[in-house]
Amino acid sequence: MQQRSTRAVWVAVLAALVVIPVGLVAVRGGGSSVLGVLSVGLGLLALTLLVVVVVVPSRVRALTRAFGVEKILGLHRWLGTLAIVLVGIHMAVAILNHPTLLNPFQGTAAARAGWSSVGGLLLVGFVAVRGRRPGARYEIWARLHVLLAGAALVLAGLHVLWLGNLVADPVMRVVLSALVLVLLGVLAHRWVWRPLFSRQGAYVVYGVRRESETVSTLVLAPVHLRRGGLRFAPGQFVWLRLKRGVVGAEEHPFTIASSARVTGRIELTVRDQGDFSGLLSTLRTGSKVWLDGPHGSFSTEAAPGSAGLVLLAGGVGITPMMSMLRTLADRGDTRTHRLVLAERGTEPLFADELTALARRLDLRVTRTDGRRIDADLLAEVLPAETAARQALDYFVCGSPSVLAGSLAALDQIGIPAPRIHTEQFGWSGAIPLQAGGEPAGVAGNEATGGRRQGSKHGRRSVRT
Repeated sequence: MQQRSTRAVWVAVLAALVVIPVGLVAVRGGGSSVLGVLSVGLGLLALTLLVVVVVVPSRVRALTRAFGVEKILGLHRWLGTLAIVLVGIHMAVAILNHPTLLNPFQGTAAARAGWSSVGGLLLVGFVAVRGRRPGARYEIWARLHVLLAGAALVLAGLHVLWLGNLVADPVMRVVLSALVLVLLGVLAHRWVWRPLFSRQGAYVVYGVRRESETVSTLVLAPVHLRRGGLRFAPGQFVWLRLKRGVVGAEEHPFTIASSARVTGRIELTVRDQGDFSGLLSTLRTGSKVWLDGPHGSFSTEAAPGSAGLVLLAGGVGITPMMSMLRTLADRGDTRTHRLVLAERGTEPLFADELTALARRLDLRVTRTDGRRIDADLLAEVLPAETAARQALDYFVCGSPSVLAGSLAALDQIGIPAPRIHTEQFGWSGAIPLQAGGEPAGVAGNEATGGRRQGSKHGRRSVRT
């Protein structure tokens, strides 16, 4: 209930950013004719949408916690596409009203800024589409995406300023100033305060523990132990960088594997693949790193009042599950929980600790030993009664194949969509759909060895 109310508040806030300016234009008039008012209204609607498009993925923790990273990025893409469409309609109406605008080289400075902004937005869309392809270099296309978006937004602002019809109205001047302040405040917090000045994100390497030949756990302690350390929900993730800086500082997302009850240190379990993740296992004790987080909604807090948890993990997709189980054990949870592991037979991660956790919790561990997670397997693991199955909450994390197979199996045995929580890693293309056609909430995590869905977690990587 609390999460739903938080979502409702954020939806209302984001909607107000869009509706209020446009409503004022409709009431006060933005041009001398019907086409003029329509042109100004469409242009302002596109501009306010662009502000929301920039604010939504800017790592506002309350947003990522309420909606999850994949939904945030899905909203970002959808609103961005809608804004580009509205800009196109705005251009068509403006040209219909003033045919001389058709030639961008002979127009006023305001017109040229508008045309340049449109070109920048089209390039933003092109770069975004190219960047989602498997094998794309995230660091390159993401920075290009940000730079082009920033340039397009600045040009759009100059277009409005040089036209002068909105800024001449005292009420609209206040509204537009408020939009600018909101945008600058969010961007300054995201790109300046957190990467350069936030003391809360400074951590020191306490040690590196080998879990297998290819998987390591990085143990970190806060440099400034403030209010008991980092407070997070089990299953959330952080962005990690090895140096401070706004430009040129590479960062990647990793799920927190440690218990949420132990905030004086955190653990990130990482598969050694790629230059960045491979470097983490070689860090020396005392090295400094910087974290931004926690983020994400893939957490046991999304399942209040559940009769128990069913955790379906593929390989290093067990990382968020370990945080959940460790936290449940530290809280003295008495419910029955089930963990199903689809993993490499030669790499049984956390085997000894899971045995110990099974003594502290009512935990039933099933290793598939090469068998797929399907309806028949789940029938063996879950209670026989349908009502008992539907009273449980299901958390799925792993590769695209694990996620798709698990979702299909859960749908087959009649588990309601609200009971299913997913996280995916690895470049995967389309997000699997559940039976009702609703996209699974995906967020990934490089901590589980890949990059997060979307862009962070490299697990396809959900980067915000």
